[in-house]
Amino acid sequence: MTPWAVAFLALLLVSGPRSAVAETIRISGTGGAIGTMRILGEAFRKTAPGVRVDILPVTGSSGSVKAVLAGRLDIGLSARTLSGEERALGVVETKYARTPFVFCVNNSLKMTGLTMEGVAGIYGGRRDWENGRRIRLVLRPPEDSDIPVLKGMSPAMREAVEVALRRKGMIMAMTDHDAADAIESVPGAFGGTTLSLLLSEKRALRMISLDGITPSLRAMNDRSYPYAKTFYMVTKNNPPASVRRFIDFVFSPAGAAILATNGQGAAVREGILP
Repeated sequence: MTPWAVAFLALLLVSGPRSAVAETIRISGTGGAIGTMRILGEAFRKTAPGVRVDILPVTGSSGSVKAVLAGRLDIGLSARTLSGEERALGVVETKYARTPFVFCVNNSLKMTGLTMEGVAGIYGGRRDWENGRRIRLVLRPPEDSDIPVLKGMSPAMREAVEVALRRKGMIMAMTDHDAADAIESVPGAFGGTTLSLLLSEKRALRMISLDGITPSLRAMNDRSYPYAKTFYMVTKNNPPASVRRFIDFVFSPAGAAILATNGQGAAVREGILP
């Protein structure tokens, strides 16, 4: 989490409770989900003109859970499941979407694909592209939700990611947006992100195929491209009616269409909210 995001989260945690009169739904969390949630919020407001949806600056998955527990967010967006301790404190998770986890390169590189063996080689220490340009691997912190996805791709990737996290002088991106910014701006950069972030924010990144498969919603759904992240909405156990209405909208046909347009497959509603 960036220092700015830490300061913003601290402000959320220490500020006073919201007015009971205001029909405002405050949402923040993991960066990969924010862009699409902003679009969902704009569409929801047209169906519920008396409700305002505020998409606040990114706090990350764990930061959003803390803010929901403190009553400073109504919906936290998380890319991980809740811990037993978090659930015991009075929050629940509602799985609402999955999106392909993808690899991207800086647009200065004219490559279109890699093998999983090649990706593991980059994380394991390969230093140069075939054109001689230095590879600038963009990493995420060990506790980030990207790390289990990367380690789960193959035994070789598990070992390679551990090697990368021990190397010095690496580009360490604290948030999803930091990672995308670094890949966009650093010549020779390479790293992981989500299809949802690329599409919802129209990022100037070159997404590459993996073992000949181009990441897409269809490829994720038919499992020809198996690498994905799951998004959850985290709320208090008994959220306000306006929050329930918004969650209903996310699971509606209109919400599912917005998710699909932005690279996310809508999850089947599991009835987690009481």
